[in-house]
Amino acid sequence: MRPLGGYDFPVNPELKATNAKLYWRPSIAPAVTSLMTARSLGEAENAVFDQVIVETKRDTRGRYWSYIRTGLIVVSDDALTADRPRAVIVPLSPDWSIRVATAKRLRAVWLGRTPPALFTLQRRRRIGHALRTDDAKQSGARLRDIAVAHFGARRVAAEPWKTSALKAQVARLAAYGRTLVSDGYRQLLRGKSAARLPRK
Repeated sequence: MRPLGGYDFPVNPELKATNAKLYWRPSIAPAVTSLMTARSLGEAENAVFDQVIVETKRDTRGRYWSYIRTGLIVVSDDALTADRPRAVIVPLSPDWSIRVATAKRLRAVWLGRTPPALFTLQRRRRIGHALRTDDAKQSGARLRDIAVAHFGARRVAAEPWKTSALKAQVARLAAYGRTLVSDGYRQLLRGKSAARLPRK
């Protein structure tokens, strides 16, 4: 039953972002891989991913959405545990290179390898700091208060706030967070192309 006065969230808002499994459509996030059964490729190897699947859901149209251990999302017309040859669908679109790179990552998982992360730990932390900074700023917090939360009161008090490098850093984080919230997140969904986002 849907709670009165609340929202029907597709993901539990109480979960940490790293624990939330988001199932994006390939049309929105080209880093989502689409697979089909390769009926015409009799020589193709059977690609069974059941050892690395964390969770599988089925939508109202009968498609399967599988969350792979490394964070990859795979869309297929049947369960990936089925013993059938597979082929990756790569549309001829501007996102061709992203989809090909994602297909290579999926193949590495299938072969038992661990593909490199799309974003470095440092970049993921920066994105998190930027989003928290924007959230605090939108809630009315001052830049100095945000700086204290990020760096500690002693470090903030170590230099005049008006000319502080921390002040400038928090302002850049706030601007970056606003970019991410307004439309920049769409670039993140495009995988490595998100590197084109301005570094703040």
